[in-house]
Amino acid sequence: MKTHRLIAIIFAAVLILACNFPMFVPSTQAPAGNENSNGGPAPLASATSTFTPIPALSPTATIVPTPVIPEVTPISANVNCRSGPDVGYSAVSYINLGEVAQIAGRNDDSSWWYVRDPHNSGQFCWVAASVVTTSGNLAGLPVIPPPAAVVIKVTVGASVASPVYCGGPNVIEFSGKITTNGATKVTFQWEITGDKSNTTSPESITFKAAGTKSAPDPGAYKADCGNYTITLHVLSPNDISASQNFKVKP
Repeated sequence: MKTHRLIAIIFAAVLILACNFPMFVPSTQAPAGNENSNGGPAPLASATSTFTPIPALSPTATIVPTPVIPEVTPISANVNCRSGPDVGYSAVSYINLGEVAQIAGRNDDSSWWYVRDPHNSGQFCWVAASVVTTSGNLAGLPVIPPPAAVVIKVTVGASVASPVYCGGPNVIEFSGKITTNGATKVTFQWEITGDKSNTTSPESITFKAAGTKSAPDPGAYKADCGNYTITLHVLSPNDISASQNFKVKP
């Protein structure tokens, strides 16, 4: 009886041990896609990698920023700065060789620059692009319309012929000059006031460029003794005049 029990216990122990052992041993396989041409495991990659040298960087060039403010300077000689964008306008200032002037605008085809007058604070004038070089940012400069030429100066005088006879007509000769700053048509008239008054019909003078011209006199004027004023009155392109007092006396 005891012998049978011992045999049963041993048999049970053997069964328990047998259950703890794997029934199949997996075969050793290379990872998928890592095979050599013979179908066997591919050799492991070498741990040593190839070193690629990094090219040396070239020295960085010095970048000089473009000046923001647009300016002009004469190319080879002093240049005129005019009242308008044409040689027909009078020269009102200048830019010396080596000087700079800030650009404030341009004409419609950029053949003239509208600049700050370097010799008259707060004033502007025009310089031809052909006689200057530019620097700075020229983008966005406004187009400045050319100014209308105007009369900038009028002079007048009166000359009384001698001898003078009171009670009789005495000859007086008048003279006058008109100066413009550009090409324009000037309309004017003579005005005489005092002991005798008279106004002539309007007349015109055409200026092809800036300059000074004599105003045609109204002819021989005759007056008795007295006090008078002669006025050379420009009516257009702008209203400007000059006057001169004179006396007719013995």
